[in-house]
Amino acid sequence: MRKLFTVATVATAATVLLGCPKKQPSIAPVPVADSASIRARADSLAAVHRRDSISALGRADSLARARMDSISRAADAHRADSVRAQILRDSADAASAMPSGLDRVADSIIAAPLHFDLDHSELSPEAQQQLEYKLNILRAHARLELKIEGHCDERGPDEYNLALGERRAAAVKRYLVEHGIADARLTIISYGEERPVDPRSNEEAWAKNRRAEFRVTKSAR
Repeated sequence: MRKLFTVATVATAATVLLGCPKKQPSIAPVPVADSASIRARADSLAAVHRRDSISALGRADSLARARMDSISRAADAHRADSVRAQILRDSADAASAMPSGLDRVADSIIAAPLHFDLDHSELSPEAQQQLEYKLNILRAHARLELKIEGHCDERGPDEYNLALGERRAAAVKRYLVEHGIADARLTIISYGEERPVDPRSNEEAWAKNRRAEFRVTKSAR
């Protein structure tokens, strides 16, 4: 009897176990994201990105403008320096220019007198060489015009010396014209013995006074 109870009990227990369904484990629900919140965050990120992009563009534009301003200022400074340099050059040229419009060297060459032998109006080789220097300047300055003055020493009658002084001035002009200088740019006059550079009465003074001098009548400028 005890054995049967045992078997029956086991059978009953098995029936109970098989008849009751097995309890499944519970699964936590997956939260569903709020689509409106997602869109809001996306819009916020996009706005931040746009602001950053605009800010970056603004910085780049500012840098470009700064570079252009720097280049412009450098160009302005260079132009100002060039203008100042030109003004200084012009001032230096004006300071060195003589009333003739020539520089000091050219002016001294033009003004240098020619000398003649006693009672002669012919040009010596030395006088011709001096005239070659004058020719170069006259050719380079087409506006320059000259008066050629003939002079004599104190010996001889006044009328003779006036005529001799004129022949000397004419000989100089003829040489210049024959070498390409327009006749209209040159005039002549004789002062005879009236304007000595050395008033003494000796050979040295007389040699200095037998001469042709040159006066600028129209500036080279």
